Amino acid sequence: MRWMAGISIFLVLVLLVSGCIGGTGDQTVPPPPPGTGPESAYTWSGRSIALAVSTGGISTSSPEARELFVKGLTASTEYARYNESQDYFDQALRIDQNFTEAWYAKGVALHNMMRYDEAMQCYNRALAIDPGNAAVVSLKKAAQVDWDRQNTPAQTVPKSNR
Repeated sequence: MRWMAGISIFLVLVLLVSGCIGGTGDQTVPPPPPGTGPESAYTWSGRSIALAVSTGGISTSSPEARELFVKGLTASTEYARYNESQDYFDQALRIDQNFTEAWYAKGVALHNMMRYDEAMQCYNRALAIDPGNAAVVSLKKAAQVDWDRQNTPAQTVPKSNR
């Protein structure tokens, strides 16, 4: 079942990167839902990453960690409350430090807040637990691309070439 979760995440990433979802068409950002703060994904016009995890593919044996993880996913995916979702993921990880999905879900929330270096650290933790997880490798590559984009100075055209 873990491979199904990985494939789901991989497909969402492929669709996102290819422009089939998000990042194309009308770039108008909708108003933030009530209760979202200034650190919500709605405060920037970059891409955000969606995360789909099958409940059957959740790797933890702790019912409490699983419940916290699902609450974190709900806060992140339904309400774009990434700070709130991180709290849930952190609580789940305190219960089970080898909870791969919580590590990469936390990474996605951080990515959506443009905290790419922290997101990559979470992806590295997930890969240390599950080295063959292609979805996490893809998430890490997307974070690296966005980090590079954020940290590369914009090219300016000299006035004489305009």
